[in-house]
Amino acid sequence: MQLSAEGIYDAETGTLCMVGCRSLGVDGEKTVEGFTLDCEILININLAPYNSKAGQHLKGTIRSTREKKDALHFDELELSSQYIYGIEAEETVSRMDLEITMVLSSLTLACVFIGLQLYHVKRHPNVLPSISIVMLVVLTLGHMIPLVLNFEAFFSRDRNRQNLMMWVGGWLEANEVLVRVLTMVAFLLQVHLLQLTFSARLAESSEKNSWDAEKKAACVCLLLCFVGSLTGWLVHSNKFKDRESSPVMLVPKSHHSGWKDLKSFSGLVLDSFLLPQILLNLYWDSRDKALAPSYYGGTTIVRLLPHAYDAYRAHKSLPHVNSTYIYAEPDWDLYSATWDVIIPCGGLLFAFLIFLQQMFGGAFVLPRRFRQSAEYEKVPVVSG
Repeated sequence: MQLSAEGIYDAETGTLCMVGCRSLGVDGEKTVEGFTLDCEILININLAPYNSKAGQHLKGTIRSTREKKDALHFDELELSSQYIYGIEAEETVSRMDLEITMVLSSLTLACVFIGLQLYHVKRHPNVLPSISIVMLVVLTLGHMIPLVLNFEAFFSRDRNRQNLMMWVGGWLEANEVLVRVLTMVAFLLQVHLLQLTFSARLAESSEKNSWDAEKKAACVCLLLCFVGSLTGWLVHSNKFKDRESSPVMLVPKSHHSGWKDLKSFSGLVLDSFLLPQILLNLYWDSRDKALAPSYYGGTTIVRLLPHAYDAYRAHKSLPHVNSTYIYAEPDWDLYSATWDVIIPCGGLLFAFLIFLQQMFGGAFVLPRRFRQSAEYEKVPVVSG
């Protein structure tokens, strides 16, 4: 459906009033009662007054002036736009400067924490078989996927970003290269840690308990992922049905909302990266200090900082254009007032459980009656 309109703009109030015409019978569709144009359409749009510093987004309505009985009548539509003003563009660029700095800082810290873990296992190679391979795979994929996708989520190439580039210059592109390099370094370090752990686990082939515990932990994690993804799919299906049954016109269907939900769920999986290690320690009742505190504590903080920033961003009502999200992008994790509390609390709880397990044993987190007590059998020593 094509719509064209013309009208009058009041610069003092920022009100734009137009009369529009829509074409009928586009793309082979049949005309309604022989009409090819419907010009009984009223469009009201509220903009900020001229030279206003308020930076309000465009809002408006499109409604038909025909009676409801008329075949060409349609329900009122609501309009919204991400149109920004000069002052808002400057504030948005300042926010982008802050976010790109946080991205670089987070990636640098991630590389440092992985390096400290590698130093830890170099000093204590005996703890390598006690590290969860599932956890390392999750973290490795967390660095690999953005790298493979060429940071499309962080640096989108649409029109809004192009308009902002005249304010930024080449600064964003230079930092984009630096972000890719840091992501590659973190990915390679994580792969090296995974390779060392897997090799150490294979070397102890006689120790089947570790593999059994790993399989049990992996099964539980996969079950939780299946339940979570199924729940998300059901919620998405219900939303889609509600949108499909609504009488709103001229609103395109989102073909990527399901993929967006999947990406958000993958972010939740990354936030819960310590869960496989907790389950491995639990099933194996391991007391080895497999993870350096700087690794599991620092990585937890790196994963939780975006949620703290998102809460700050929402509280401060920072100006934004969806395409200019660089740090804490909504497409790659679950961000809301509720999730910004649940996820940090869950991440800190997981880190605390790892601390307790490495201090008192993997089964320490269970009630005393569920713990399996192991006693060593005394073997008589023959002296001769």
